[in-house]
Amino acid sequence: MPTVIEQLELEWERLAVDRRAAARLRATCTAVGAANLGELEAHVRQAAPAAADEVLVALVGPAAARGQLEARVLLQLLLPGVRRLARRWWALGPRDEREAAAVAAVWGRICSYRLDRRPGKVAANILMDAQKDLRRTAALQGQPAEDLPPDYPAPGSHASPAEELVDLLEEAVSRGTLTAADAQMVAAYRICGAQIADIGVVHRRSTRTVRRRRRAAERALALVARAA
Repeated sequence: MPTVIEQLELEWERLAVDRRAAARLRATCTAVGAANLGELEAHVRQAAPAAADEVLVALVGPAAARGQLEARVLLQLLLPGVRRLARRWWALGPRDEREAAAVAAVWGRICSYRLDRRPGKVAANILMDAQKDLRRTAALQGQPAEDLPPDYPAPGSHASPAEELVDLLEEAVSRGTLTAADAQMVAAYRICGAQIADIGVVHRRSTRTVRRRRRAAERALALVARAA
C-alpha cells in the first residue's frame, strides 16, 4: 500500500497538468511564466531562494485563508522537507507513520501560517514549526525528544556541519550500519551538546555503556563517510 507521500506524488501527476487547476492559480503561474502547476513546481525547484520564496509567499496567504488548492501546491513544494522530517524522527515509528505525521504537521502549519507576522522565508518557517510539532508528538508518546536539537535548521541549499552529520547518520541507519538508538546518541552528543549522563537517562543505559556505544558508532560513521 502506498505511503501518504507516495499517494501525494501520484495525485500530483494529475494535478500538475490539470488546466483548470492552473487557471485557478493563473496570476501565480503567469508571474513566473508557468503554463501549468508542474512548470510552477519546476520553477521553484530551480529558482534562487529569494525568487522561490516569492512564489511561496503568493501561495501561503490564500492557503491560510482556506485556499485548498494553494495549500496543496505549497505542500507539494515542501515535500522534500517533509521527507527529511519523516526520516529524522525515528522515534515516531515505522516509515508510513512517520510520513503521515510529518505531512499532517506541515499541512497544519501551512493552513495556520501568519503571513503578517512572518512575510518571508516561508519554507523554513513552516518546516521548523512542523518540526516542533513532531517533537511534541514524540514527547506525548513517551519517546525520546532528543533526535535533533530544538533549533535544528530546516533543509536548505547549503548544508551546515550539523546537517551533514544528520545526513550521514541517516545513511548509516538506512544501510543498517547503525541502529536508530545509536544514531540518536551521536546526534544528541555531537549536535545537541547533551551530556553522556543525560543521554544515558533518556536511553536507560549506564554512562559507561553510552560512552562505549557512542564511540563505536562514531568509528562506524567514519567508515560510512569514507565510502560515500
